[in-house]
Amino acid sequence: MSERQYINLVVTGASGRVGRLICELAGADETHWDLVGAVAHPRSTRLGQSSFSSADHATVITPHYGGKCDLVIDFSTPAGAETAIQIALRESAALLVGTTGLPESIVQVLQAASRRIPVLLAPNTSIGVATCARLVEIAARSLGPGYRVEIVEAHHSRKKDAPSGTALMLAEAARRGGAAIERDQIHALRGGDVVGEHTIRFAGEGEYIEVTHRATSRSLFAMGALRAGQWLVRQAPGFYCMDDLLSASAAPAGKPGTD
Repeated sequence: MSERQYINLVVTGASGRVGRLICELAGADETHWDLVGAVAHPRSTRLGQSSFSSADHATVITPHYGGKCDLVIDFSTPAGAETAIQIALRESAALLVGTTGLPESIVQVLQAASRRIPVLLAPNTSIGVATCARLVEIAARSLGPGYRVEIVEAHHSRKKDAPSGTALMLAEAARRGGAAIERDQIHALRGGDVVGEHTIRFAGEGEYIEVTHRATSRSLFAMGALRAGQWLVRQAPGFYCMDDLLSASAAPAGKPGTD
């Protein structure tokens, strides 16, 4: 990262719902961010348009980016994620990938890239969801095998992957706590304009416990991505997740290695 107070940011997937919000928030905060690149699919109808609305000099959306940067944030498609990886490796920049439904081959490329740059793979950039994952792991460990775990997630009708990456992440958190949870215990609902809802139920004899997260605005994911990005640019090369950010945030101030 540069010595300046602000971060040179490139957003891939800049014409998408979350990508546009990231551009708007970063563009409006010139104290912390310089949005130097906004990349979209070559067939995007927003190519050539301003990436955010609050300034006349806003970065124009383009199909490629060839300049310098400190951080790349990707909310696009598997192909867009590959573009983000190429930019980040070329510029030795930190890389945050929020794209879901990535094939294992791209995950492996991200893991290889993390030996050279800091990489954060986040199916969900909400701080609240990351906290829910911690609660799910604690609940699974505390309740034990006598409680059956079921996950129900709901999203808008345009979401392509089912179950969601967040649901799979929460299932993995339950497994870390010792719960046995198979794919048929994860239920996906699609319809309407639901931003995102996830409920994890632990059902036992005479009681059940639920952990629920409801997203009411996509700005939540954009704000979480920028917060995570500010942390990521200060990290050494490695493969990170949102739980690492939570651990750093919860650590006592001044403790070595927590920033």
